[in-house]
Amino acid sequence: MPPRRAGGRAWLLAACLAWTAVSARADAAAEDHVQGVARTVIGILGYTHWPAESGGLRLCVVGSTEYAAGLMHSSGQAVGSRQLDVRRVELDQVKNADCDGIYAGEMDEQQWRSLMRQQDGRPLLTISERGALCRIGAMFCLRRQGEGPGFEVNLDSVARSGLRISPKVLQLARTKAAP
Repeated sequence: MPPRRAGGRAWLLAACLAWTAVSARADAAAEDHVQGVARTVIGILGYTHWPAESGGLRLCVVGSTEYAAGLMHSSGQAVGSRQLDVRRVELDQVKNADCDGIYAGEMDEQQWRSLMRQQDGRPLLTISERGALCRIGAMFCLRRQGEGPGFEVNLDSVARSGLRISPKVLQLARTKAAP
């Protein structure tokens, strides 16, 4: 059996420490992105006006999400003159949840279209973590933009929604063509 070298252990320890540092930076960057998504979504909510505004602002989170944790922790926060209520809702329960907005995670085109048929005619803000949903009717789709989150907007969906969204928000977005 060859003799053990102390340098081998030192190299392994250095590699483990380097990996831990890289992993910690990645975790911090991911958490920063989650918080950035929450700020972006709350900003969009704050610049949106519904035809009839109640005291609360109900944002329903549907599907498997990657960045909704920051939003979930934002429940109870004031958005303009309204208190934000963020809740996770199963797809088959959205119709009864009385949502003012939907934050959608992973869902396929058929699930999205079914969800939108259930909500047809309601003034409903729709925000998705998946850019593909903007091509089939979501109003805002989140995307990475440099170090933080950005978003695309489907102006056709905004126009048909019955909501008024400040031009300030729309100018920050990258526009998606209507389907």
